[in-house]
Amino acid sequence: MITINKADRLTSNSEWQIAKLDGSKTKTLKKFYKKLGSRLEFPDYFGENLDALADILTDLSWLAAPNVILYIKNMDDFLSEENEEDRNIVFEIFDEAYTGQIEEERSFEVVKVV
Repeated sequence: MITINKADRLTSNSEWQIAKLDGSKTKTLKKFYKKLGSRLEFPDYFGENLDALADILTDLSWLAAPNVILYIKNMDDFLSEENEEDRNIVFEIFDEAYTGQIEEERSFEVVKVV
């Protein structure tokens, strides 16, 4: 996970798809699935569960941009209404997505805003 200063601004372009989330507004998995799905244009077949999240984030082939950054501010609030086990699974999925994209010549990064 990368940490950046609020002064740094990220914007989407032909090389990078930027998905910005506010942890204070993304406290549940349901909200997370909805917001991330919208920002990364998840296909209709996304099942809104942890297994489906793992599948979709390790694919990303439907996106035109080869690189994805998930930009999260207020990380302490992110999924704060979920149990610790589910939060940990989400972070494990992020790690899997990061390593899985290397094989596909794509990139996936999670950026924590401080």
